[in-house]
Amino acid sequence: MLFLSCFPAKADRHTHVQILAVHYPPFEMKTAIDGLRGHDHELVVEAFKRRGVTAEIVYVPWARAVSDAANGRVPMLLSCAITGERQEKFVFSKSISQDGYGLFSHKSSSTDEIETLSDATGYRVASIPGYVSLTKLVEMGMDPVEVPSETHALKMLQLGRIDFFYGGEQTTGFFISQLGLAGEFNFIGTESWDYHLCFSKAHPDAEYYRDLFASAFDELVADGTYERIHARYR
Repeated sequence: MLFLSCFPAKADRHTHVQILAVHYPPFEMKTAIDGLRGHDHELVVEAFKRRGVTAEIVYVPWARAVSDAANGRVPMLLSCAITGERQEKFVFSKSISQDGYGLFSHKSSSTDEIETLSDATGYRVASIPGYVSLTKLVEMGMDPVEVPSETHALKMLQLGRIDFFYGGEQTTGFFISQLGLAGEFNFIGTESWDYHLCFSKAHPDAEYYRDLFASAFDELVADGTYERIHARYR
């Protein structure tokens, strides 16, 4: 991967920084869609720009992003929810966005008896490896089906190979819309999660960037920029 061999030289490391992310619309998008790159992507780039730093967000598979950031190869990871395991490796910004989480099912399925996540025990519930959602299912004693992506899960729901996909409402809803499948699925909300910019405890400059981002983010909220960016995605 080129980004691993093209870090800025030490002299200008505080004017250019690389941040790892995964394609996770509408939070962050690998390529622009209708001119938009994702509200978290835009917020982070704008925050660092105000402090004279060019933030380059590099898109890689999520498992690699988490591993490389945790090992200090880059200082930051976008966007992630807080877990006990991640707290050992990262410190977190204030919440920069939220998403409802819950169970997606195909419209042909009967889900009247499902109201909470625990009600899905005994069903074929899928989630994505490396995501907090899969960890939570395992911690609850379920035996989740691992799927590589939201689009893969949606196809499995259509084919009846799983009963539920446990995922984010905004992101999965985005893919449903992109695939032209509006009205094909039901959603049962179970909780809401906060997402953060995550700073690697193993990177020597992480604390510097954390403090820089914190002051700029507060500024974005105070002057209305935060709300204006989010409004474009509603």
